[in-house]
Amino acid sequence: MKRTALLLALTPLFADVIYADEAKLVDASNPKQIAAIVQDEGFRGKVQIDEDGKVSIRSGAHGADFQIYFEACTGEASGCEILAFRAGFDLDRTTDPAIIRDWNRTRWTKSFRDEEGDPFLELNVNMVHGVSETNFRDTLNWYVRELGTFIDTIDWNDASDEDPDISGDQPI
Repeated sequence: MKRTALLLALTPLFADVIYADEAKLVDASNPKQIAAIVQDEGFRGKVQIDEDGKVSIRSGAHGADFQIYFEACTGEASGCEILAFRAGFDLDRTTDPAIIRDWNRTRWTKSFRDEEGDPFLELNVNMVHGVSETNFRDTLNWYVRELGTFIDTIDWNDASDEDPDISGDQPI
């Protein structure tokens, strides 16, 4: 009985700790905020707007570029519901469909081939109502780890005799 009373008395203290991170919610309505978090994690994070007015963030890791696209939007990056992390690899050879199939069977990120047989790695993140900043940072770093494994799986570094375009804003 005393333990129950003590737990009930301490519950509000633990609730503050458990919900403290929720005060820092991140959603897909502010590309500059997302880019700042990407940069704070040690990666390049440049906001771009394409000719159709769609917003994305250009980043990179493991010597490869990736984009974070703002999707399912009601306007120019406002009211967006999904962030899509995506990297594509232009290879001189067609990627074996079995590699893509095996990847998709065992991974949370998804891979597909474009019409030329080049592989892509994608992760769609539901941002409706926001996620904690800690969760978003973890998702970003998780995608980057998956990207490194994907690069090894498709032998991308072995397929290129040249180094990729490395400018001063490459990831750390």
